[in-house]
Amino acid sequence: MIQAVVGSGGKTTLIHRLAEEYRAQGKKVFVTTTTHMRIEADTLLTDDPRSIIQTLEETGYVMAGIREGEEKIRALPREVYEAVCAHADAVLVEADGSRGLPLKFPSGSEPVIPANADEILVVCGLNALGRPAREVCHRLELVTACLDIPEDTFITPAHVQRLVTEGYLRPLRARCPDKKVVLMPRTDGSLYQRAVASLLRQEQDVSLLKKEWFCPQPRLIVCGGGHVSREVAALAARLDFTTRVIDERPELLTRERFPTADELICDSYDNLEQHLEPGACYVVMTPNHKADFRCVAAILSTDYAYLGMMGSKRKVAATFEQLRLEGFSQQQIDTIFAPIGLPIGAVTPAEIALSILAQIIEQKNRHHIASADRSLLETTEQGVLCIVIEKHGSVPRGVGSMMLVTADHILGSIGGGEGEYRAICHAREGAGLDIQTYALHNDAAGGLDMVCGGTMKVLFLPV
Repeated sequence: MIQAVVGSGGKTTLIHRLAEEYRAQGKKVFVTTTTHMRIEADTLLTDDPRSIIQTLEETGYVMAGIREGEEKIRALPREVYEAVCAHADAVLVEADGSRGLPLKFPSGSEPVIPANADEILVVCGLNALGRPAREVCHRLELVTACLDIPEDTFITPAHVQRLVTEGYLRPLRARCPDKKVVLMPRTDGSLYQRAVASLLRQEQDVSLLKKEWFCPQPRLIVCGGGHVSREVAALAARLDFTTRVIDERPELLTRERFPTADELICDSYDNLEQHLEPGACYVVMTPNHKADFRCVAAILSTDYAYLGMMGSKRKVAATFEQLRLEGFSQQQIDTIFAPIGLPIGAVTPAEIALSILAQIIEQKNRHHIASADRSLLETTEQGVLCIVIEKHGSVPRGVGSMMLVTADHILGSIGGGEGEYRAICHAREGAGLDIQTYALHNDAAGGLDMVCGGTMKVLFLPV
């Protein structure tokens, strides 16, 4: 097997991974280049075929080329290359250059495919996503011409798909009809990049995915560990929030009082800046006016999805006046929900917690549509990712809801009930990339204590 590795964003890494796999199978592996490749500790710098073949026979592995400068090797003469290939079980050829950048568009002379290659592996780096083209693209002028974009444009999956299709897949298949051409995207391991890579590998439309589906549920940070905070933390866990509770009093921050909180932090409110997080939702309910002010003043200077403060109208007015005196604008102060919570006439701590979480959800869902929890988004497990990409009528979850089905368990949910059960079964039956539509008709809905039925279209992605 002779494989030419082209593209950008991880060619050498892929070559070494494949070399290790082949060597584990007992195969003799020859690594070289048709362009340029970085010299490594065990690189054989010679064009003597006898020396290269001897090393290959003795060790089962050889990386060889002709030195060019201090750090690179260049291609061996064709006759030397072919002589060594005859003694190897697997040949891996780096046949392109990208100067370490994740994406590129090849020039007219690139890539340099050896005539005896059986397979061409096209690599691209998905760590380019969300970054300006000028920072992540080799041969930038060719990239911007292909995509018809300014160089400061942020790279999307659609950009990547067009680049690899127009720059590599289509021309290589036309130029080398006898060779198999395979796209191999490289990811950072995140669920989003793994999902994009799955569609790219299958050469399916990446616009099926929306980046916002993969945004984590905002973290809920509660300042104060009193009795209402306990109820907020307990209810937040049922709503898939990751909750951090902060208080200066160690006797309040116990697992007995906050069994469902993800983090309990005992620290001075003067150090609150160390425990904040961009895009979080904040609930301020400390025991006194001074502590409330310290917390709110720290949070107002950051990026947040929600900021609510508990207290009487008199206490709120006093805090707001102090914030004005400290130089905060009225526009900033108007972003604070105080008194906190929806006006539902709440009296008990549990009712107050319900009004607070309802207000947070109301505000969050105006801008944030993700429903996946962090355990799903951060998993490295392999399985089939099931995503609701379309819905009609009454179904339990919205578009973008997702779950990962592995051999042993389920992470996340697309709504439960009959539709989710059928999706799980389909995923475990060995579903590859697929789209299925599940209908919950009125009769079935009635049996599940639902008022009406609907349909949901589910995308199945091996990740």
